[in-house]
Amino acid sequence: SSFPPTYAPPRAFCGQARAYAAASDAMQLVAPSRFLDGIVFAVFLLFVSGFGLFIFGEFHKMCVITEAKKLGYFATMMDKMFPFAKKQFVFNLTHIILFAILISLLSMSHHPAQDILKDEAEKRRKREEREEKEKKAAAKSD
Repeated sequence: SSFPPTYAPPRAFCGQARAYAAASDAMQLVAPSRFLDGIVFAVFLLFVSGFGLFIFGEFHKMCVITEAKKLGYFATMMDKMFPFAKKQFVFNLTHIILFAILISLLSMSHHPAQDILKDEAEKRRKREEREEKEKKAAAKSD
C-alpha cells in the first residue's frame, strides 16, 4: 500500500485509493534520470542569456556612445527606447535569469509552420503509398 502505516482510509475509499496509488506509480511527473540533462540545459541557457545581454550591451554602447555622431537620429532613438543612467547598459544575475526564462518560454511555443510541414509530409507519404498500390495493381493486371 502507498499509505503510511498510521493512516487508514475509510472503507469506501479503499478501492479509489488503490487505483490512485497504481496510477501515480504508472505516471511519473519527474524523471530522476533527467536531472543531469536539466542542469546542463539550465547552465547552458544561463550562458546564452548572459552572452545575449552582453552583446546587446555592446550594441547599445556602440549606438549611443561610440558611433552616436555617425548614426544621428538612430542614436537618439536608441537612447530614448532604452534610457539608462549615464547611458550605460547595466545588467545583473536577476536580468540574466529572467532573460533565460523568457528564452525557454519562447522556445517551447508551437509554431503553425510545424503543423503545415507535418501535414505536407503525411500527404506526400499517402500519395506515395497510393502510387505504390496503383503500380502493384497495374502489374497484377498485366
